[in-house]
Amino acid sequence: MARRRNSDGGGVSLDSLMDALTNVVAVLILVLLLVSADVKQKVEQFFDDLEPATPQQIEESKKKIEELEKEQQKLDQLLTEEPPSPEDLEEEKRKLALLEKTIEDTEKKNRELLANLDQLKKLEKEKRKQRDQEEKKTVFKQEEIARLESLLDETPVLNIPATEVSIPVSRPVPKSSETYYAIVTQDRVHFIDPFTPVETLEDQIKKNERKWLIERVKRGNDRIKVYDQAQMAEYFSTFDFKNTRKQQVKIITNPISTKISMNIVPDLKEGGTHIDELSGKTNTFVSILSKLRNNKKAILFFLVDTKSFNTYLQARSLTDKAGIAAGWKMEHMDFDTETGRGRVTPQGSFGMMLKEVEVNRLKDPPPPKPKPKNPPKKEPKPEGPPKIGPKLD
Repeated sequence: MARRRNSDGGGVSLDSLMDALTNVVAVLILVLLLVSADVKQKVEQFFDDLEPATPQQIEESKKKIEELEKEQQKLDQLLTEEPPSPEDLEEEKRKLALLEKTIEDTEKKNRELLANLDQLKKLEKEKRKQRDQEEKKTVFKQEEIARLESLLDETPVLNIPATEVSIPVSRPVPKSSETYYAIVTQDRVHFIDPFTPVETLEDQIKKNERKWLIERVKRGNDRIKVYDQAQMAEYFSTFDFKNTRKQQVKIITNPISTKISMNIVPDLKEGGTHIDELSGKTNTFVSILSKLRNNKKAILFFLVDTKSFNTYLQARSLTDKAGIAAGWKMEHMDFDTETGRGRVTPQGSFGMMLKEVEVNRLKDPPPPKPKPKNPPKKEPKPEGPPKIGPKLD
């Protein structure tokens, strides 16, 4: 077939382009056919290699399908429902905020619990350490006890003669008695005469009465002499009572008080009679007893330190042999000056208030503390045993 030419005879020929397009289409068709054949082969091979599903897998697939269908139904239902109102949205926001606050509080509490847990662990560690230390101490003490017990087993038994102690029969102190004292401390017996210093004091007051007397005060049927406290304090600060037992006699004044007191302070190291001297036939304490037995009103009261009880037993035996009434106590005691009774301080000094001497008050005592408006009610104290004064035995 003859090809048509352009009318003008000068256009470009399209035959070559058409031939090229035909060849490309043919190639594409050929490739498509080859690919289709390969895909078919691959699919057939896939199905040939695919293992058949077990009944269990089939059931699981059915369940999954049912669950997916239910979820789809829920979604469809939600899509068909009306949108929530602004009030509902606000309520949900409030619930959400409350839930977030609850979560935040819970997390805070959890953090606090963790902190407390750390503290408890630290405390437990310290307690374990203390327990270990106590166990070590206990083991050490047990070993020490075992060592001492072994030493005790090896220690020979000493044959010490028994000390005879008479059972005391308590009886009251006669009112007309004159009580002297013996302070027993540091294995020494210190005899205390409370009458001689008082007599010396009264003699000095009589000698200086014109200088010291301030006024006479009538109280009932008595006229009380009031002396100058300042002058007496200055005078007796350097006065020598000439005590021959290595004892210091001191006059104690108080600016806010109208009474004075007397302290007798023994020499605890070198004064009195030592326990080693008590076993001798002659000693200072025996000489005092020989003079004291002539006074039928005399009573000797021992004030005993707990560490010097053996010294007291020896001194008491000598007192009983001399026939002098005696008593004893291992506590600080308060006594009346009319019978020569006083008190002993822990330092071993003997003191007594001189009721028969009155002085002027140099300054007013401090005012009493104001009572509270609503004081707490005090529960009544249970009645204790009756107070018992010094007794003889």
